[in-house]
Amino acid sequence: MKFLLLFVVGYLQIPDHDEYVCSPCGQGCDNKIYSKPGKCHSCGMPLVKKSTIKFKNIDLEEMCNRIKDNPKVVLLDVRSPGEFNGSNKDVSSFGHFKNAININVAELEARVNELSKYKDSEVIVYCSHSHRSPQASYLLNTHGFTNVKNMIGGVSTFGTSYNSFCLKKEFVVHTK
Repeated sequence: MKFLLLFVVGYLQIPDHDEYVCSPCGQGCDNKIYSKPGKCHSCGMPLVKKSTIKFKNIDLEEMCNRIKDNPKVVLLDVRSPGEFNGSNKDVSSFGHFKNAININVAELEARVNELSKYKDSEVIVYCSHSHRSPQASYLLNTHGFTNVKNMIGGVSTFGTSYNSFCLKKEFVVHTK
């Protein structure tokens, strides 16, 4: 009887098959599933276990709602300082959210400790086109941040949305 019980338990046990995805890069390849580690065939980024991607993607409307509902939300702009403040004339800046913290995604891992007091706070990460912010959101998750959201599309997508109440109140538009 003991043998039969062990056989049944072993038989019913489902093998552990990890799924892997592209390290978040903000492109369509983020959604492709792989069965083993390696590099993404589309962008060349390392593949990571899908279970390690814990941040949530939100759109502009949801971001505005989160800013309204949580005055203590931390806004993290991961563009270069020149893009953030509009001083880089070689690239479009679009503008930035008031009270946002600016840390370039290229420096974020080295500077993540500057944000450690926000590990349990709601953090919304954004950039210009949503290619850098998913990378930054993932990095924050891997460093223990528990409530990270990535604004999909980035500030370049606002277009005529500048008329929204949230953007009129919370966003500084850079003019050329």
